[in-house]
Amino acid sequence: MRINNDSIRAENLKLRATLARAVRDTVIQNRLTQVEAAERLGISQPRVSALLKGKADTFRVDSLVNMALRLGLNVSLEVRSNSDVDVLTPEGVLDRMCDAAMRKDTVAFMDDVQLFWRKQWDLAWVADPHEKEALKYALKACFLERMAEVWAEPPKSQPMSAPDWCRSVPPVQKEFSVIPDEYREFYEGDLISPIFGKRNIFAPRDFMFFV
Repeated sequence: MRINNDSIRAENLKLRATLARAVRDTVIQNRLTQVEAAERLGISQPRVSALLKGKADTFRVDSLVNMALRLGLNVSLEVRSNSDVDVLTPEGVLDRMCDAAMRKDTVAFMDDVQLFWRKQWDLAWVADPHEKEALKYALKACFLERMAEVWAEPPKSQPMSAPDWCRSVPPVQKEFSVIPDEYREFYEGDLISPIFGKRNIFAPRDFMFFV
């Protein structure tokens, strides 16, 4: 079987995000202090702080598995053939970004935004997915338009255009928020993204920005 290194990296990022989220949620649900969590997990307090901030990419998979086991969580790792699903295409990554945004998994979502940048795909050539689900269609158009905007801003400064089909994607009937409702009060007026707003999707203006 031919091993695709990009596929391995993508699955590694996804696995780390899933494990880190499970450990973080358990720590929070059990109301452990950072001192208690550090002792329970066998890591330093600064590492606990990084975990609580969602910095999954700073941990190795084996370390996260060890932490999950220390918390008494059941860990099941499944290795799949590359032929099962082709996620390393713009269309595949957009699908995964939609799924992450809809479940508000910021870590997994931003991992894929960075993957889009690293792959240097030409946004203008991303094919129209002709999504039957209105929300996913609107999200994909917004993601591509927002990435084109982010790519053009410093420090990247690489102007790029979203595909022409994005302009014809209509707004959704029921408003959707890409962030938890409890955080919406911190954003209003100029702090709201017009790219998402025109499709009845709530997002902060700096949503999807990364250095």
